[in-house]
Amino acid sequence: MGNFFGLDLGSSQIKVCRAEKSGPGFKLKALAIASEVQAAVKLAGIKSNCEVNLALPEAEIYTRIVDIPKLSETELNSAIQFEAEQYIPVNLEEVELFHQILPAPETVEAKTMKVLLIAVPKERLNRVTALLDSAGLIPHNLETELFSLKRVLAEPNRYQLLLLLSHKTTDMMVVYKGEPVMMHSLPGGGLGLTRSLVTEMNLSEMQAEQYKHTYGLRADLLEGKVAAVLQPLMNELVSQINKTYVYLNEQGYKKNPEQIILAGGGALLPGLTGFLVEKLNTEVVVADPFKQFVKDELFHQLVTNEANPQWAVAAGLAIKGL
Repeated sequence: MGNFFGLDLGSSQIKVCRAEKSGPGFKLKALAIASEVQAAVKLAGIKSNCEVNLALPEAEIYTRIVDIPKLSETELNSAIQFEAEQYIPVNLEEVELFHQILPAPETVEAKTMKVLLIAVPKERLNRVTALLDSAGLIPHNLETELFSLKRVLAEPNRYQLLLLLSHKTTDMMVVYKGEPVMMHSLPGGGLGLTRSLVTEMNLSEMQAEQYKHTYGLRADLLEGKVAAVLQPLMNELVSQINKTYVYLNEQGYKKNPEQIILAGGGALLPGLTGFLVEKLNTEVVVADPFKQFVKDELFHQLVTNEANPQWAVAAGLAIKGL
């Protein structure tokens, strides 16, 4: 077991996940959730001076997949600053810049190459470092939440759309044969649904949360009143997914993704899977971030629910580097 763990800095809850390698899969060693980092780490039984893998939301960074003429790795390293200046909408002195070469679709001639650009604001990095210092933790690795999802959800021979339904945003990554080909962050998440219920049904925020989690998009519950409020917002998500499909077709991907995987707490919204299947005519499943984990006694003690899409980012971070 590496001396590190996964830390999901969610906007509403902090999640900690620790794992170790076990044959072709992994063993779960610790799992905890709390409102503050120190509390979550303590609850997981993790001591100070431990290294941590963590992820930043797509909305807090700049990511872009760009097409450039085919270059060697050495040539790309020299050219990446120029490429980034064209696509990153801030002064590059304000960010830390990373890049990765991505595979192109088989239908596209290999005259160009796809490169993932990631720019992380230095100010955000400084705040993360200060947060870890205050908790007595050491940064081990940093990535985006969608890459954490990809590690536990993407399948090497499939064409998939990963949807992370978070508290404040909805993020998507299209994965082709295990590699990302498009990423996008949309404003509006679970909080937006709750606020719509507060406004339209004259509920308190606590009541609205309860109604959302109990009735969701189920038209057969509570005379469909909650579903009627939430459907327009979810229709906008469907519209954005359809726009993504149009973009993919223009980029040479002649078919739409064959599967949609729902992750994050919003994936548990009642009726959501059926709603998306009906609107998009695509297989839709709720994420199982622990499908590669050994289901031993400790696992069943720590994981008490059948569906756990809210743990996808933390699980992906926990196994990074194992």
